[in-house]
Amino acid sequence: MNNYFDKDKIRDALTANDIKLILSDLGSGEPSKESDTEMVFSTCICHGGDSQKLYYYLDSKTFHCYTCGDNYDIYELVIRARRIQGITLTFPQAVKYVANVTNNMLYSDVLEKLTQKIDDWEWINKFKSIKKKKSIPQLTEISEHILEIFCSYPHEAWLSEGISKESMKKYQISYWDVGNQIIIPHRDINGRLIGIRGRHLSRIDVEAGRKYMPINVEGKELSHKLGCNLYGLCQNEEAIRRIGKVIVFESEKSVLLCDTFYHQNNFSVAVCGSNISDTQCMLLRGLGVNEVMIAFDKEFVDSNSNIADLYWQKLIKQAKKLTPYFTVYVLWDQWDLLGQKDSPADRGKDVLEALMKNKIEVRTKME
Repeated sequence: MNNYFDKDKIRDALTANDIKLILSDLGSGEPSKESDTEMVFSTCICHGGDSQKLYYYLDSKTFHCYTCGDNYDIYELVIRARRIQGITLTFPQAVKYVANVTNNMLYSDVLEKLTQKIDDWEWINKFKSIKKKKSIPQLTEISEHILEIFCSYPHEAWLSEGISKESMKKYQISYWDVGNQIIIPHRDINGRLIGIRGRHLSRIDVEAGRKYMPINVEGKELSHKLGCNLYGLCQNEEAIRRIGKVIVFESEKSVLLCDTFYHQNNFSVAVCGSNISDTQCMLLRGLGVNEVMIAFDKEFVDSNSNIADLYWQKLIKQAKKLTPYFTVYVLWDQWDLLGQKDSPADRGKDVLEALMKNKIEVRTKME
């Protein structure tokens, strides 16, 4: 009888050294941070990024990317990493790859028969994922009392960047001297506290890719799946529905700047990364708006460069997730109004409105 690799046995047997071996083979290199509970790797292998925000949690044996907000096991990571390298792997091939690299040749005792010829587990996974995408996940609620440990006075760093005291108070922005970080509570559309992120002010943390990270209180990380929520939707849902459009930023700070610009007419949200997830698409669809503007951070200096071309393709890829449901625009800086890595909101209301005035429509068949 043919032997089949047991995906669960192989995954459960993975040690920290096994994970480092696999990620090294995929091109990530050694972890930038390592403890008894977690390891941190470069995001280059999961979506082509260059920050140290790909976390592996040893207890659950799962990865979480704090840039795109996705969670996955080792097999899904292998499939994504190979896809970036131009190689397409099926799910069984990913299992075989992990088994070979780690020499964990663990086989199933049972020969699974999946009807004549559906022996590709990837197809089954896609079917399961479609079922999951029909509903928005209910994230775990955090006690409101945790906010009492932070200093509620607005920090000068964000005041100097143009965010008003009133806006910071509205979004409960505070400061924590532990780790020298600005505290950003995250709430779901119903107002439930679901996570708390810190904006580190230390240059060392920022340069190490830890600019925005979930905070840790008494050994507990107050994180949530970023891709399962839209920051600012709790506060701005009424304005978005009333105005009939929404502007989607990468970071929380852009939402706060828009609150300073537009007050009760703030129609912005943030995906807290550079990817619009399926759940975030569903949240946007539930708002009853006609127009969506994608206002991601500028990632190029020269608009005629290859980097700018790649950035354009990235924006189009995100936009096409939404074009079946909305009129979709992207904000594109043709006049060097922004610096590299700037959000469209970073240079003030006038610059943001100039970019919105010259927004570019993306149609479903646009290349």
